[in-house]
Amino acid sequence: MTNDESGSFGRLVAKVISYLFHPLLLPTLGLWLIFHTDTYLSFVLPLAARIQLYILVFISTFIFPVLSSVLLLSLGKIRSLHMETAEERRLPYLLTVVYFSLGYYMITSRFPLPAQVVLMLLGANVSVAITMLVNMKWKVSAHAIGIGGLTGALLGFSHQLQVSVLNELMLVTLIAGLIGYARLKLDAHNSAQVYVGYLIGFLCEFLLFIFL
Repeated sequence: MTNDESGSFGRLVAKVISYLFHPLLLPTLGLWLIFHTDTYLSFVLPLAARIQLYILVFISTFIFPVLSSVLLLSLGKIRSLHMETAEERRLPYLLTVVYFSLGYYMITSRFPLPAQVVLMLLGANVSVAITMLVNMKWKVSAHAIGIGGLTGALLGFSHQLQVSVLNELMLVTLIAGLIGYARLKLDAHNSAQVYVGYLIGFLCEFLLFIFL
């Protein structure tokens, strides 16, 4: 394999990783992980209620933001779905904050959720709002914020309930490494934007679990 072929293959792998672990998918993944830990959360809600919850989270945190971005692209409000400039990101990020907030309100008012699930969803809302504000001045990695938030939520969850989530943390840490590699390989961000994003996401979730 030539250097060009190796580089092309590496970029293809990086794109696949970026799509598989898109930040808008991570709230649903995080919710699934929380409900599959070896704690009371694995049986606190019946399966039918959990499925409804997954669907609502997926719609409010992924489907609506993606559809809005596609609509903005078709209207010429953004040049691409990658939204490479701060100007392009403002309206899509604002709409994402609205969708996350509405989803949070609908979900928490509809389901008798454990405090840990509420905190994780609240942390996702805070992370998205901070992402929007930071990206007005500086291009921080939303992918890194998403996986950092999931890491912080798991550690906070473990601290609050005094349970081990080692297997889940190992999985999420591996995913974090893959995401960091992918964003740097694609030249979507520099290392500072990835590290700062990860720290923002981590602190948004972890501090909520520690102080609330």
